[in-house]
Amino acid sequence: MQGAIVQSAGFFPQPNITQDDEMYNKFLELTDAKDFEALLTADTKILQDANAKMVHNSKYGYFNFGPTIDGYYVKDLPGKLLAQPDEYYIPALLVGHEKLDGLLFTPPWIRTTEALVDYVRELFPGVPQAVLDTIASEYKIPTNFGPQASLLAVADFFDDIAIQCNSVYLTEASNKSKQRNYHPVFRYVFNALPAIHGYDTGYTYYPSPALIPPVDATLAKFFQKAIVDFTRYRDPNPEEVDTWQPYFSNNNKVMNMGSASQLTKPDYTTSFGDDLMNSTLCEYWRSAPWYVAPKSLRAPKSKGRSSGQRLVVQNDARDTFAEEL
Repeated sequence: MQGAIVQSAGFFPQPNITQDDEMYNKFLELTDAKDFEALLTADTKILQDANAKMVHNSKYGYFNFGPTIDGYYVKDLPGKLLAQPDEYYIPALLVGHEKLDGLLFTPPWIRTTEALVDYVRELFPGVPQAVLDTIASEYKIPTNFGPQASLLAVADFFDDIAIQCNSVYLTEASNKSKQRNYHPVFRYVFNALPAIHGYDTGYTYYPSPALIPPVDATLAKFFQKAIVDFTRYRDPNPEEVDTWQPYFSNNNKVMNMGSASQLTKPDYTTSFGDDLMNSTLCEYWRSAPWYVAPKSLRAPKSKGRSSGQRLVVQNDARDTFAEEL
C-alpha cells in the first residue's frame, strides 16, 4: 500500500497564464537570454542572481516562483483536480499543518480589512468585486484588540488560500475515493507555539538542531513515533492503541500537537479533538475565484516561445515524501 506524509502543503494557486508569461519574460530580461534554450546553457551564477532578484522584488510572502499549471503534467489547480478523486490514485495519508502557517507570509503593515482588500487587488489584478466582498466579510479584521489580533486575522486569509485548505482538499479526496476503506487519512494540527510554517521540522528531525527553537523532547518523540508507525503500518498509532482515529466525514477529528487554545504560554500536550477548519470556506477557495479567465485563453507572446505555451517552474516539496512497501 502506498502512503504519503504531507506537512503544511502550501503554495499560492496560480491559474493566470498572462502572469506566468510576465514572470518568464522578466527572467529572460534579467539573464539577457533570448529564449528557453539560452537559459539551459546560461551560467549558474547568472540564473541564481536573476532568481534572487525576482524573489526579492515579489509581493510580500509571494515569491513569484512556485507550482503552476502547464496544461500537460499539471492540467489544473490541485484543489480542483482533487475534487475528482476517482480520476486519481489517492494513497494513505498523514496530513497536517501549523496553526499559524500563514503568519510568515502575512504583510505586517496590514491592520484593517480595507488594507487587506487593497493588497489582494495588488496580488491578483482583475479580482472580481464579489471575491473582495467575501474577503471583507469572512476575514474582517478587528481594530480594537491591538496589532497582534489584527495580524492574526490577516494570517487566517493566507492560511486558507495558500496552505491549510490543501489539507482539507487532500482529506476530502481521500474520503471520497474508491480506496477510502483501504487508504485512510490521519490529520493533525501543530499548535505548539510559535506554530509558524516550518516549526514542525524541528520535531521531525529531533534531536538535530532546530531552525526554529524551542523543541519539546516529549512531543518530538510522540511525533516521530507517529511518523515511523505510519510509514511502517499506515497507522500513526502505537501497537494496540487506537487513540488517533482516521478522519472521515462523520468523524471530523484531528490530533492536536499542543493545546488548540494556547495563546502565550507554550503547551506541548497531545489530544484528539474536533477539526476547526472551515471546510465551506475552503470549498469557496478551491477554484481560485480571484482569477477570471478571459474568453480567449491565448496568452501574450513571449520571447522564445509561442503564444499560450507554458513554462513550468517547480519548487521542492518540503517535508513531503511517499513510499511503497
